[in-house]
Amino acid sequence: MAKDFYTKRRRIIQTLSVLVLLSIPLRFFCFDLDGECMRVFGKDFGLSTMFYPLFTIVGLLLFVVGIGMKKGRLFCSHLCPMHMFLEKVNNPKNKVADNRKRVIILWSLLLSVILTQVIISFFQPLDNQIKLAMSGNLPIIGISLALFGGFMFLFVGYQERFCKKGCPYALIQMLLQSEFTRTMKFTNPEKTCTNCRKCEEICPMDLRARFESKGPDCTNCNLCAEACTTELGQGNTLFHFNDPEPIAPQTR
Repeated sequence: MAKDFYTKRRRIIQTLSVLVLLSIPLRFFCFDLDGECMRVFGKDFGLSTMFYPLFTIVGLLLFVVGIGMKKGRLFCSHLCPMHMFLEKVNNPKNKVADNRKRVIILWSLLLSVILTQVIISFFQPLDNQIKLAMSGNLPIIGISLALFGGFMFLFVGYQERFCKKGCPYALIQMLLQSEFTRTMKFTNPEKTCTNCRKCEEICPMDLRARFESKGPDCTNCNLCAEACTTELGQGNTLFHFNDPEPIAPQTR
C-alpha cells in the first residue's frame, strides 16, 4: 500500500512521540526527587523555575485538545500508544493470522512494560526501583503491578472498545466537536466502489469505514483512504477529509 504525505507525516509524529516516552525511563525527562528538580534533556529546573516545563506541558495538552476541535481525534491517530497497538494487531494480515493471540499478547507485554516504566521512572530511576523491590518495598511493588496489570487488561481485553467507550480524551473530543470538526467522508457518486471491504479490514478501530467514518469513533488516520486507493488505482480513493468552514454572514 502506497503511503501518502499525511501518513508519512503521521508516522514521523508517532516515532517522535515514542522517543519522548522512551526518554523518561532513560532519565532525559524526569523528576529528580533527590535534587528536587525537573530534568529536561540535561537542563535542571528547580522549585522556583519548575513552572516553565510544567507550563509548556500544559500548553501542549491544551493545543492538542484545541486542534482536536477542528481536526478531530488527531491525538489518537498521531500520539496514542493504544492506537499504535491497534494499527499493529488489527492490520489485515494479523486479523486472520493463526498466531493472532500470540501477537496480541507479545505486543501487550512490551507496551505494558514500557508504559509502566514511563510512569514510575518519571519519579524513580530503574536502579532505585530494583533496590526498593528487592528490599520488599510494598508501595513500589504494588504500584508497578497495578499499572502493569491495568495496561495488560486494556491491551488484551478492551483494545478499541476502550477507545470508543472508556478513553477520557474520546469523551472530551465528543463534547468539543461540532459541525465544523474535520471528518472522513465517503462518497461514491459514480458507483465505483467494488465492495472489496479493504477499508474495513485496515481500520484499526474496527469500524465499517464506509458508514461510520463520519462518527465520533473515527480517528482520521487516513488508512481507509489509502486502502481504497490501492483497490481503485492512484488518485481514485472514495474517502476524503471534509473540513467544514463557518459560513460568513452575508452583508447587504
